[in-house]
Amino acid sequence: MIYLESFLYYIFLSSTLLFYGVGINRVAEIGFKNEVNITFYVKFILSIFITAVLAWLVTYCLLLPIGLIELFPITTFLIYVCINTFLEALVRITTGKSCSEFILSFAIILLSIFESSSILNTILICASCLGAILIMCPFIVAFKKRVYPNEKYVSEKYYAVFFIFLAIMVIIFSVWDISWLNFGDHL
Repeated sequence: MIYLESFLYYIFLSSTLLFYGVGINRVAEIGFKNEVNITFYVKFILSIFITAVLAWLVTYCLLLPIGLIELFPITTFLIYVCINTFLEALVRITTGKSCSEFILSFAIILLSIFESSSILNTILICASCLGAILIMCPFIVAFKKRVYPNEKYVSEKYYAVFFIFLAIMVIIFSVWDISWLNFGDHL
């Protein structure tokens, strides 16, 4: 039950997209690309999960015992570069297309390692980060088609209205968080 609560917490109440701002620039451009590249999404998800698990193992089994926990971002970066390079080479050899992505996946990996206490928790946070982006995609595509139906590129005007839309979404998701009403046991 605690894992379900954590999953829902990271999707809605602490949405990585809305509250942390992870991937806002990439998600804003979703409705403007007409082609769907399945290999990109498979590589994106695989690189996130494989890197998160390996980086968590290195961090908590190697860096923590020797007292060098501050180096986990650089070790995570090195692991991510190795995994991502291997998967990118595999995709280019098999399909001939490039499907590189760095900042969104690396930010999700760092967030999941930084806020986790176990491998399962790391995987759960990675899945909920991807779930938050997946939940927001239909809203963003509908927003784009409603506000800018004929636009083929992202303009500054679009970003201004898009950020107002995101602020409204943050307010809607924040309404569900009523934990400030629970004062605990003060007796």
